[in-house]
Amino acid sequence: MAKETNQILGHGADADGIEEYDNPLPDWWVGMFIFCIIWGIGYGINYHFIAGDSQEKQYVAMMEEAEKRWPVQEGPVSVAMDEANIEAGAKVYTQTCASCHNSDLTGGIGPSLVDAEWIHGGDVENVVKTITNGVAAKGMPAWGPILGPKKVQQVAAFVLSKKGSGPATPAQAGTAPAPSDTPDGGQDGTAGADGAADKPDGKAIYDQNCSSCHAPDMSGLVGPSLVDDEWIHGGDLAQITATITNGIPEKGMIQWGPVLGDEKIAAVAQFVHSKGKTDQAAP
Repeated sequence: MAKETNQILGHGADADGIEEYDNPLPDWWVGMFIFCIIWGIGYGINYHFIAGDSQEKQYVAMMEEAEKRWPVQEGPVSVAMDEANIEAGAKVYTQTCASCHNSDLTGGIGPSLVDAEWIHGGDVENVVKTITNGVAAKGMPAWGPILGPKKVQQVAAFVLSKKGSGPATPAQAGTAPAPSDTPDGGQDGTAGADGAADKPDGKAIYDQNCSSCHAPDMSGLVGPSLVDDEWIHGGDLAQITATITNGIPEKGMIQWGPVLGDEKIAAVAQFVHSKGKTDQAAP
């Protein structure tokens, strides 16, 4: 039986003569609407209860995968103190820690690691925690995200193997090495015999603080090369000065401004600028 169409509801006479039809929906539209409802119910049952693709199950699977890749150590933290682990840790230490704690761990900008005093605790758990999370107030970056758990434990093993092997008097935390005692004054801004302060030596500052990350010849190690054609953060003098002063925390480079001061920052920036490809714009 054919559907009756073009029926007028009859309530439009008072609306400026506009009438409204009361036509039934097309069969194809009603059929598609019913199909979508049935399909949606079936899809929901399959997604949540049969195929195992629900968001909750995906989240559980992702967390299980993350635990396999980055296992969370429960209970007391332990570090393997075998020779291979300590040797690997020594390499990590030289690349990432020596510039602040000195190559022999006796301290410089950072405190000594071979004396009897441990500011943040000298047991295994505290050493690993300090390396992993850093000490932001002292300018030490969080090395955990940069090195990963394996290298953190390796460098912790190396540091712990040297614990107590140095002088009994701890190096003062957060201070630079003592000035030169030469009669004419050092190259670190101390006064000479005539009372005039010498300008800081940029190369000496670089060798002491920067070479462990950027290499003695500035060709790059943990940090990038400073003598190639690419300057990640800009290669003119002002940009180099700003980079040294403010650091790059996400890459493990500390803010050297509070540590060195403006005069030494200017000296080392000029040294780097003179040796590198100058006036390169940041990409």
